[in-house]
Amino acid sequence: MKHIKPYKIFESNSPNFSTTREGVIELCREYKIKNYTINDDLSIDVEGGVSLDFCKLEYLPLKFNYVSGYFNCSYNKLLSLEGSPQTVGSGFYCFDNKLVSLKGCPQTVGSGFYCFNNKLVSLEGCPQTVGNFKCNDNELESLEGSPQTVGGDFDCFGNKLKSLEGCPSVVNGNFNCSFNKLKDLEHISEVSGIIHIKENTVYLLVYTFIKNADSFMIEDFNDYEIVRNRDTVMLDRLQTFIKDNDLQMPDLEEIKKHYKIIE
Repeated sequence: MKHIKPYKIFESNSPNFSTTREGVIELCREYKIKNYTINDDLSIDVEGGVSLDFCKLEYLPLKFNYVSGYFNCSYNKLLSLEGSPQTVGSGFYCFDNKLVSLKGCPQTVGSGFYCFNNKLVSLEGCPQTVGNFKCNDNELESLEGSPQTVGGDFDCFGNKLKSLEGCPSVVNGNFNCSFNKLKDLEHISEVSGIIHIKENTVYLLVYTFIKNADSFMIEDFNDYEIVRNRDTVMLDRLQTFIKDNDLQMPDLEEIKKHYKIIE
């Protein structure tokens, strides 16, 4: 007797967007999307925000074109951002997924871009101007592809960065690149706020408070052994370093927020 192998249905490994207007309407109803317009290519424009978080999605169910408010597809199992709106009027949230790439993400966002807690290995394809940009806790070894202008904070901590090459040209808030493998601050952008670089190959947070210091002094800074046990500053050694290099003493009260100081 001939044995017939059972037919097995495999899950799609790519988005499977509806090919009919009726299908789009049904999906909009299912995901509670309102105030939408269906375009000729069956993508949709939405007046207002879109909430697709906590939907157990591996792929976006619809092809979006324009969303006037926020777009939230966080807390899913997304493997791709294909189908994302190309323009988002407010923030774009895709954190806590399984993304390795930002391919397909919006090119214009009105405020912040939040892609932390994924498996990203590249930032290529992201918008070039954003509010806050948070790509922390990924697998990034490079910042190539980063937005060039960040209106708020830039967070890239908790990755595998050895260099800041490719980072934004301008950051108008804080720059947090802690918990990486950085050896220097070369390529650092123009930052209005505080640069946080604790827990790298070298522990440089104290260094960033010192005015008029540059990245070429970092090796000397480490040689003075100013920071001990990652959380303690030896004040006498810091004062010696400042004096020897004709620098301005940093604000100790600010340093005390992050370190213990031994006089």
